[in-house]
Amino acid sequence: MGDALYLRPLVEYCLRRGDSVTVMTAYREVFDGLNVKIEPFNRERINIVGHYTHGKSNVATNQWQDVCQSARISVPLRTAWTVRNLALVREIQSAAQGRKIILAHAGREPMGRADGFGNEMLPRAGAVDDALGALKTYYVVEIGAGKKAYPIRSNQSLINKTSVADLLDLASICNGIVAQCSFCVPLAEILDKPAMFVWAARGLASRVPFIRLSTPAKVLSKPSSRYVVDDWTTQTIQEAARALC
Repeated sequence: MGDALYLRPLVEYCLRRGDSVTVMTAYREVFDGLNVKIEPFNRERINIVGHYTHGKSNVATNQWQDVCQSARISVPLRTAWTVRNLALVREIQSAAQGRKIILAHAGREPMGRADGFGNEMLPRAGAVDDALGALKTYYVVEIGAGKKAYPIRSNQSLINKTSVADLLDLASICNGIVAQCSFCVPLAEILDKPAMFVWAARGLASRVPFIRLSTPAKVLSKPSSRYVVDDWTTQTIQEAARALC
């Protein structure tokens, strides 16, 4: 989903200049509201590749800059999203009873790989709860899909209960996001939402270059995105969380 989110500003740019656009993606809903054709993801007949892998080892760029260089298009990482599921949004806002809303995503298998690749990027459970524990005055909604590696504290769980469009709806109206390194990075950044990401120290020391090079400096592209590392003290993590919103 994160890779699809990075495509949306590029697609919008191509539409503005009058192109007829076909998007190769498994995440059709990310492109709701745009006059595009959707086809299943593949690597054939591609005119524009909007991805960041080619720049992974370049310490002078961040992930969005790598996407733009790959696509040969320079645009802000931003989109306008119109809420689709008003009933869901109103339900969450009603449950929050005036409290600010935080979306939380953690304890999820990184990259959704069945072979376990990337598991070193999963932060320890206690670090995530340290962060959320500092946000007790906020209404925390847990998002995500699939099997959980561990529970995290929240006021409401929407695990396996939302569509892709629902996630964009919720992100567009929330006050902030707390998550592990995941699709939540572009989800927060494309909507200019303040966010704090919990990095795994184990991943930063990985022997696998792709994982080791997935540092906060590389992955995070906006000043509104901050991070902590799961081997930091509880006090340091909570201070960063309190500064989030």
